[in-house]
Amino acid sequence: MMRLFERALARTQLPVRFSEGFNPRPKLSLPLPRPVGIASTADVLVVEFTGPMDPQEALRQLAAQMPGSVTLEEAWIPPGQRPMQPESATYSLELPADQVAPVGERIGVLLQASNWPIRRSDSESEPGKELDLRSYLLHAGIEGRRLSWTVRISGGGTIRPSEFLAAVGLDPAQWHHRVCRTAIAWRTQAPAGPEPHSPADE
Repeated sequence: MMRLFERALARTQLPVRFSEGFNPRPKLSLPLPRPVGIASTADVLVVEFTGPMDPQEALRQLAAQMPGSVTLEEAWIPPGQRPMQPESATYSLELPADQVAPVGERIGVLLQASNWPIRRSDSESEPGKELDLRSYLLHAGIEGRRLSWTVRISGGGTIRPSEFLAAVGLDPAQWHHRVCRTAIAWRTQAPAGPEPHSPADE
């Protein structure tokens, strides 16, 4: 993804800021990279310029260099001086008709629970760490056959789509690649206090 935008920006006339050193690179960042294997309609790319730049002109020039599979929706100047910080992310998944009822029942149980401990391990040789999935789940529901859920993102991380899928009875190996991230909410100001720690982010 970053290489795609680096090449596209090189073909524009935009005054992109570059890093210093022997191998200068354009200053780009993804405040919330999408999880591997997940589609997204809500990626955000931050581009640093050497001076003031009209967001709509930047969008026009960059969009003209994008392949047909990539659509740029909008451009804006982030408020404040601090880097953008994600607050929550929303995901969705289209379910087959025979999965709507059992997944819906599982969601009801999950939402009524005060906590939902899971064990996260990135290696078969490690015991893993426990975290409370319920404390990160802000919303979950089904409309028609569309399952959607929103997770909180803290300074320590969040829950993974695969962990939510497993919690509602869907095999992550079968369903993970069908998930799409549809929205991200961004913090408008620094948190008032410390947030719960999660072992890892997405």
